[in-house]
Amino acid sequence: MEEEKTMRKTIWEICTMIEMPQEVRKELELLKGQTVLQKVESERLVEKLADPDQWKTVWKKIQEKIKPDENGFKMLFCMLEAAGYSYEKYQKEGISEKIFTETMKCFTRFVEEHLESFGNYAFDRDFWTGRQLSLQLFRIGELEYEKKEEGEISMHIPSDADLSAGKCVKSIEEARKFFQEYDPAYAEVPYTCTSWLLSPALKELLPENSRILQFQELFSVREVDRTSDEFLQWVYKRKDIPLEELPENTSLQRKMKEYLRKGGQIGEGAGVLKQPAV
Repeated sequence: MEEEKTMRKTIWEICTMIEMPQEVRKELELLKGQTVLQKVESERLVEKLADPDQWKTVWKKIQEKIKPDENGFKMLFCMLEAAGYSYEKYQKEGISEKIFTETMKCFTRFVEEHLESFGNYAFDRDFWTGRQLSLQLFRIGELEYEKKEEGEISMHIPSDADLSAGKCVKSIEEARKFFQEYDPAYAEVPYTCTSWLLSPALKELLPENSRILQFQELFSVREVDRTSDEFLQWVYKRKDIPLEELPENTSLQRKMKEYLRKGGQIGEGAGVLKQPAV
């Protein structure tokens, strides 16, 4: 038991590892010792957030117990506590601390994205981060890889990813080695991706040497959903901005806004990684 306790990281050690902003750390420290959070811990709900079969059910239970939680920091507190249990699992599986840290930096990225979008720190991605906590989703290099029950790996593109062809191919190669070593059941499965970055409309908006178009070339796009508005979050940082008020700070923002004005649709594409990726 003593060895297990040593392996587990505290919430504050996790915050240091993932470079959580000091302002957010201070908010989390104010929550330390709150009865409701202690109760969640004592009922082992936090630990179960690191369980792939239980996290979705437990996440909803925690939501109910910690209300009100306007800025999401109570849930962030619980999830960063759960990351200590995730760390134990990483250690037992022999997965590197680097992959753990890069994967859990999603929490830092998400609060910083909220700051960029709305002007204040908050955590609103708790519906998603159980995947990271339960060792179903890993960041390996530039990209993220999620094990799906359908027998495939779903690829995700973090907002800070470098999409240059060399970096992406390196990430994919490292991911294949990773799953061969740590989860052979996923060693030979297809790699899929659904994203606005795979939208065919981008070919009309971007130059041929665009990194986004290079990324598209790695996939065979099988389906296109023209109605998806996910691109608004990633290109314009928010979905609730009227068309005429969309920012025009980058070339892509300007071109996309004009395209939308003329009735164009961006949507998203769903593709399968070409074999091999290079």
